[in-house]
Amino acid sequence: MHVGLALLTLFPGRVGGSESNVQGLLSEFSRGRGPERVTVLANRHVARAYAGWSGSGIAVHEVRSYRAGDRDATRLLAMMAAALAPRRVAKDVPKSIEVLHHAVTVPIPALPGTPAVTTVYDLQHHDLPQLFSRGERAFRRWAYDGAARAADLTLTTSDYSRGRLTDVLDIDPKRIESIPMGIDHERFRPAATEADERIAPSLPERFVLYPANLWPHKNHARLIEAFGRVKDRELELVLTGQTYGREGELREAAAQAGVTKRVHHLGHVAPDELPALMRSAQAMVFPSLYEGFGSPPLEAMACGCPVASSRKASLDEMVGDAALALDPDSVDSIADSIDRVTGDLELASDLRERGIRHAGGFTWQACAERHRYAYERVARNSGEQPGL
Repeated sequence: MHVGLALLTLFPGRVGGSESNVQGLLSEFSRGRGPERVTVLANRHVARAYAGWSGSGIAVHEVRSYRAGDRDATRLLAMMAAALAPRRVAKDVPKSIEVLHHAVTVPIPALPGTPAVTTVYDLQHHDLPQLFSRGERAFRRWAYDGAARAADLTLTTSDYSRGRLTDVLDIDPKRIESIPMGIDHERFRPAATEADERIAPSLPERFVLYPANLWPHKNHARLIEAFGRVKDRELELVLTGQTYGREGELREAAAQAGVTKRVHHLGHVAPDELPALMRSAQAMVFPSLYEGFGSPPLEAMACGCPVASSRKASLDEMVGDAALALDPDSVDSIADSIDRVTGDLELASDLRERGIRHAGGFTWQACAERHRYAYERVARNSGEQPGL
């Protein structure tokens, strides 16, 4: 089978979980745990960043007729142009593709007559609409809702999101499949590596970690306010992730909480350094208001790092009983969870052991194999009425 993995709308390094899913799948596909042939349909940015994936049944094909932009505005214009003139982009796509997978949701390119699989990671624009502008909500209704409704099969990463797709978009449950993402256990593991020794001198002696882009639903303001109430005044907070121009808001929140000198934002962290941060931290705190999956708590668990986590959206399903629960809407709850997970050694030890066992159940091999079955299912039912 020849599967086209559509990444035309991806801007490498900026989107978090959806790109992690793509890279995890490609890693396993390259090991023979996927379709016989996979062609990555790439814009010029992806073609450069993903050139190393070529080989072992994977080809990276730059679709030159899709003019990807460099900024949000020009990227949106490129999407609009492709949506209005789909044949212009489609003519530059290999004709031998048998199943098209829109792995980053947006349904570009459109290939009429080719069975389509679309991954929808969440419906946050329906569940937390106040966090989006009117324009953002309109875009997501087209790109996410429309893609899910039009796909022969919609994939998502949690049973929570599967239920929301059914409840909100009224999609037949038979046309939705939940496939949890995996954890890279070669990187995220308790044993230290050279990266630990390399970055250790630059880290605080004792800190809690929160790796999250500065998106509104990540709840940084409440976390920093809560950190100002933590009893241990020697404890520090380390943040990572893309800032999207919100550094000023972060600094202001830290100043108001009186913790400016104890809060450190490292920006985007290299992939081999993030596990080292998790192994060095006293704990991870994860006060997110919404997740379609939620990889960071599982990655921390795999590293032997105790986790205190929100249970909102899919997180209750993902962390199970392996994390200390916190209420992300309550500053006092977040502060108390930090006090407990860093101050109670017996609790931290128990969470560490539970976390390692729990995270072991999430593998990219299982994720890739289930994707292969999904592609085969769609190809087999090609031409039938929706319902598969």
